[in-house]
Amino acid sequence: MTTRPQDQRDNPVAHHVSDEVRAWLGRRRRTQSDLARHMGIAKSAVSVRLNGSREFSISELVEIAAWLDISLADLLGPELLQARRSPRGDMVTAGAEGKEWALWC
Repeated sequence: MTTRPQDQRDNPVAHHVSDEVRAWLGRRRRTQSDLARHMGIAKSAVSVRLNGSREFSISELVEIAAWLDISLADLLGPELLQARRSPRGDMVTAGAEGKEWALWC
């Protein structure tokens, strides 16, 4: 028996993330081809992530956010960030001050 990759209909979070990535590409006037070149992957690999056949990894999202000159929080969007607000949100950036990879929540 083969398993089918989880697609956006099965995973609303993946759908939301890919929508946000596409929106930010548009806002920054960047294309899927630009993103593929930056990430060093084939355009088809970007396409399968944007259509939900494969999810973006967290490291890919961090790289994309830096490339677009936005925070990871901006890339994920307010709906996703508000979905599960941590009672210890102050811990997200603990010890990350002055680091270029710090999360800006």
